[in-house]
Formats: sequence, C-alpha cells, structure tokens
Amino acid sequence: MRAGPGALLLVLSVTSAAAYEPRVNYQLQCMGCHTADGSGQPGRVPSVRGSLGQLAVTPEGRNFLIRVPGVAQSPLDDADTAAVLNWMIDELSDPRPARFDRFTAEEVARWRRQPLTDVSAARARLLTGSAR
Repeated sequence: MRAGPGALLLVLSVTSAAAYEPRVNYQLQCMGCHTADGSGQPGRVPSVRGSLGQLAVTPEGRNFLIRVPGVAQSPLDDADTAAVLNWMIDELSDPRPARFDRFTAEEVARWRRQPLTDVSAARARLLTGSAR
C-alpha cells in the first residue's frame, strides 16, 4: 500500500511544527553541551539546573542568561530563544523559581547583540551575590 501525496504533506507539516517547539529547539541547540537534563559537563559546561532559577529572577541574571555566547549567538530568532529560555526554567530549573517574569522576544533582542566575553567570571559574580 502506497501513501498518497497528502500523507507526505501531513508528515512535513508535523515535522515543521515540531521544529519550533522549545523542547525540540533545546535538543537541537543546547543539549549537546548542557545535556538532556541540563546537568552540563563537569569542568567544561556548567549545570543549568541549580542556577537558572536564581539567575532568572534578577535583571543582572537575566542579562547574563541572554548574553552567554550559546544564547547570544544561537541561530534561533529572538522569540524562539525566549521560548527556549522559558522552557528551560520550567523544565530544568531545580528549584524552579516561585515567580519569574517570562523572557520576551524584545528582551532577548535588546541584550543578545552584546555577547559576554568572560562568562565564567560573570557567572561566579552573579551566583555569589557580588554583582550588586
């Protein structure tokens, strides 16, 4: 039994729609370094599990999350990048912040054009509370 042209169109439309889901974009753009569960690679790529929620609730932390090179230089557009950041906080942050303002495309657009150069120092400063 052969599938007709309508079946191919259905498969293509489902595949295209899935490519825009934040989970899929995380898998394609972020998981290679941060791993499937966000635990990172010790000594190479930090875990996002314990820090995402902490960083997402302060202006300085949000700026940092948008400006890290993997986010700032991502091929995703601003709206898809914001959606991935929100998905990561919802799904990978441990603990998830009780309340945080969701990232927006406008916020991502404002900061991503200025990637960080010293990511490790900025992250350490923010997580120890000495950024203020």
